[in-house]
Amino acid sequence: MPLVSVIVLNWNGAHLLPTCLDSVRAQTLRDFEIVMPDNGSTDGSLALVAERYPEVKVIPLGANLGFSRAVNAGIQASRGEFIALLNNDTELDHRYLEELVSAIREDDGLGMCAPKMVYYDDPTIINSAGHACGPDGVVIDIGRRQPDGPWFDRSRELLGACAGAALYRRTMLEQIGLFDPDFFISFEDADLNWRAQWAEWRCRYVPTAVVKHREGVSREITSRGAIFLGLRNAVHVWMKDWPASSLVRHFPGIWRGLRGSMASLLIRGHGSVLPAVLWGVLSQMPAMVSRRRRIRRTRAAPIARFEELLALGARHSRRPPVD
Repeated sequence: MPLVSVIVLNWNGAHLLPTCLDSVRAQTLRDFEIVMPDNGSTDGSLALVAERYPEVKVIPLGANLGFSRAVNAGIQASRGEFIALLNNDTELDHRYLEELVSAIREDDGLGMCAPKMVYYDDPTIINSAGHACGPDGVVIDIGRRQPDGPWFDRSRELLGACAGAALYRRTMLEQIGLFDPDFFISFEDADLNWRAQWAEWRCRYVPTAVVKHREGVSREITSRGAIFLGLRNAVHVWMKDWPASSLVRHFPGIWRGLRGSMASLLIRGHGSVLPAVLWGVLSQMPAMVSRRRRIRRTRAAPIARFEELLALGARHSRRPPVD
């Protein structure tokens, strides 16, 4: 049984896989397996992996099932005590796995760890130092597009990790469930982060685990479909994971942020996506409400903990962030 299962999601990433998989091969921690769920690639990815990386266990899915379903298939086919998720557009520092595993094994209350993600083309700029969420309900990548510096070199507790590069404890995932398949892609990690916190699993940022990320290369993040999923799934997180009292308390701030997002879409010529978002939210409301009830029945953390995380998120959302 390997200690770590490295799950590398792939969709037409033949031009990205060598950099990613070579960096996994070069890890100082050697007790791992590599599992690659493939979302129906047609660019020769599978032939490339079969020829150059025969140790990779490929899960051919035949079609693009989205991030959540594909990653879930990879996790279910894996055997490791810890799950290291990776986008195929990443490159790991050689001590990446060793640093994350060392951190999570030091504290049985940690369900996940977030690395320091920097931009591939400019590693002096932060891509993500984990996730934060303030009282306005907006989930952000901490430090995004800010210069690296002393604040980002200190380990700290966070809301959760960006699933593009993160380490999860298998026992946590077995308890709270895997990624919600109805999210397809976008905010599926935010939903999992909140579910983990409700079950009293914590997340720690590990700055010594460094990964370079080519943001937006593995998927088109400004397309109409991506905009639709981003806005719809943000609302799904509120419906599914936020307590009613907090929704009422913070509704003015949430509404201001939502109104600003809608105005921005109109200005940028994407207003036609708004009716689709409304229909998407309404059509999936019964499913989200049902899952919300299930989360409430098994919730261990008090609502006070939720408010603590929002207060922490307000500080981490500043530019530059503060403790």
